[in-house]
Amino acid sequence: MRKITIVLLLFISINTLSQNNDTINLSKIKFCELTINDLKSEDAELKEVSLEEMDLCSDGFVKDGRFENRIGYESKLYPGVIFQKYQSDNNIIAKIHLTSEFKGFLPDGNYVEIKTLKAEDIIKKYDSLNSWTSRGCSDYYGIKKDDQIYFYMKINKDKSPQYPVDEKYYSKQLVEGIDIVSNCYSYYEKTKINTLYIVDGKETTEEIIRDLKPEDIDSITVLKDKNAVEKYGEKGKGGVIEIYLKKK
Repeated sequence: MRKITIVLLLFISINTLSQNNDTINLSKIKFCELTINDLKSEDAELKEVSLEEMDLCSDGFVKDGRFENRIGYESKLYPGVIFQKYQSDNNIIAKIHLTSEFKGFLPDGNYVEIKTLKAEDIIKKYDSLNSWTSRGCSDYYGIKKDDQIYFYMKINKDKSPQYPVDEKYYSKQLVEGIDIVSNCYSYYEKTKINTLYIVDGKETTEEIIRDLKPEDIDSITVLKDKNAVEKYGEKGKGGVIEIYLKKK
């Protein structure tokens, strides 16, 4: 059912394209649920691309653990959008990078056209922002909204001094790109299904299991899927390990 829901949401979002001059509505995207495979099911020509991480050093030494850095996926169905995975071995989408070709609605409902978007436009749109952030080694200044939406302006290397930031000058500069990032680690911590541990018919914790001595164990039974749910209900969805101790 969950898989069907995700694909349906993807279908709805794709169908918003080309209805209003290719306007895209990113509020339809379910971060940490939508996968690369879902995108491929709608666009067989989805392609892997390399991209610049505007918030990171160009040498690649510093990394952001919230997503797979510098690798993304482009679809003709989403002009100006680059999808990025949570991790290299995990297909879920944790980040979206928007290029100058993007025009549409951000996840918070704000409409933007990056080609004509200036920093001052962003400052007017939002009440609270962390403005003009930079790692020092990056080529961009950033305006950040709630650790989720990042707007980037190119640093003028010929302008001196670099610090303090000339806010009047940079507020008139065009936005070069936007990052939208989700914390999929926190999402999975909330939604993950844990294994159920049973010792002599009583539910216990993994910590207690680790303290058991092999010589005290009489038998171990592993239950999965249907068998686990039939015996233990919803608690058994993540699998069950039954342990029986030797009688003393």
